[in-house]
Amino acid sequence: MKLVTVSQAKSQLSAYIKSAEAGEQIVIMRGSKPAVILRPISEDELSAVPEIPVSALAEFDAEIEQDRKAGRLGKLGNTPEEAVSTLKRLGRKLR
Repeated sequence: MKLVTVSQAKSQLSAYIKSAEAGEQIVIMRGSKPAVILRPISEDELSAVPEIPVSALAEFDAEIEQDRKAGRLGKLGNTPEEAVSTLKRLGRKLR
């Protein structure tokens, strides 16, 4: 396992990716704290991520629009900041 700074990772990313592909784990540190691990990924890990067909997304968008038109959904805001403010005002816990 190799520890590198963010600056080192930025300037030598290709080399670190090559090392990770060879099996080495690279820990990228932000200051004195570990931030992320660069490591190899297998095809099995990629297949564990469900693929959502585009048609399902279109159906989901249509369902949301129907709910919005029927008054079952309210708009949270025009910006991410407004949405966060609305959720906080409603007492919703954010991640």
